[in-house]
Amino acid sequence: MTRTFIPITIVLFFIPFPSFAADVAAIKSMDIIPYGEAVKGFKSAVKAEVSEYTLDAEGDSGIIIKIKNKKTELVFTLGTSALNLVKDEPKDTPVIFTFVLNPDAVIGRGRGRTNITGIDMHIPPEEQFRIFLHVMPKAKRVGVVYDPAKNQGTIDAAKNAAQNLGITLIAKAVTSGKEAINAISDMEGKIDVLWMVPDTTVITKESIEYMLLFSFRNRIPLIGISDKYVKSGALFAVSFDNEDMGRQAGEIAMRVLEGEDIKSMSMLKPRRLRLSINLNTAEKIGLNIPEDIIRRADYVYK
Repeated sequence: MTRTFIPITIVLFFIPFPSFAADVAAIKSMDIIPYGEAVKGFKSAVKAEVSEYTLDAEGDSGIIIKIKNKKTELVFTLGTSALNLVKDEPKDTPVIFTFVLNPDAVIGRGRGRTNITGIDMHIPPEEQFRIFLHVMPKAKRVGVVYDPAKNQGTIDAAKNAAQNLGITLIAKAVTSGKEAINAISDMEGKIDVLWMVPDTTVITKESIEYMLLFSFRNRIPLIGISDKYVKSGALFAVSFDNEDMGRQAGEIAMRVLEGEDIKSMSMLKPRRLRLSINLNTAEKIGLNIPEDIIRRADYVYK
């Protein structure tokens, strides 16, 4: 009987081994729960080593040096400060952003740098307007204050959505939180609903307190921008599922790591939204929330 010996080196050559995982950086602008939830979702979708960094903990220059030394293949950013950090260098490294209110203002209108994409934070106004019209079918006037430097596009889209639904958007442009309070005060008796938009000029501790006071005093609903504001007294909010948004970003990252050209990828909308409702607020301002809305809600506060 003849035995055949195959050199072990040849055998090993034909045994498939997993390839070395790419290094991916997740950079948080600060250490807050929503960012942590998004990173968790991102990691669940990315087959790579994910190194986490936080700006307020490690400093800007130190993070850049680390990702250059590690030859990081892709950067995932959370928040405007993190995107600002990597928008210029490393120039050849693809970037996927989340939690940025106005990405065009950060990376340049017209996408001057073409290897950056991400998930847009703006929720379609029509989605929010349809909910309050279901609760208040006779409502016709929606009030909003905003900084045109940050949200003009959102307001233009909202005006079109309002017109399509047969309602009027009363929008007041402001440049500070103090102006926002004065503009809201001037709307007394002129609006049926007060609508918040994600705007760092408008949203201050003082202006939020005033919006809630205005809502209860005038018995009109305040539409919040997240679950946090519904807990504080806004009637409802349509917001993101942070973990799923991170997972969505992770799926984009995998497409890039597997060879798809990021330059051909447009910004995406969050694919999963969640509805929060405060029934205690509804009672205080004299509204009955339809059962189908309550059943649809992800979070209900009583």
